[in-house]
Amino acid sequence: MTQYTGRVFITIDGKRIRSKEGATLDTGGATRAAARSDAGVDGHTEAIGEASVDFTFNHRPDISLTEIHAITNGTLLYETDSGSVFTLRQAWSATPPKMTKGEVSCRFEAVECIEG
Repeated sequence: MTQYTGRVFITIDGKRIRSKEGATLDTGGATRAAARSDAGVDGHTEAIGEASVDFTFNHRPDISLTEIHAITNGTLLYETDSGSVFTLRQAWSATPPKMTKGEVSCRFEAVECIEG
């Protein structure tokens, strides 16, 4: 029987982060919008967006939030339990890590996302 993705694993520069359920991946690339005129839809325009990953994890004293936020040219792996791997190249910490009741939320953005 086919396995569907249920869990994901986040690795930043070779260090596995024990992320909580709900991590999200945006592969980036072109977004398209209709180009309209009074005559109707003429076609579309494109804008390029960055790849991004949002995730949370339980804070532990061996994970430095300062070091996480200092990443400006890292490699982030978004691996699924069904076997897919997405590599975000030249990734950076987009916002400072935010801790709420012992949970830390992070956002990374990257130049590109490579599937496979």
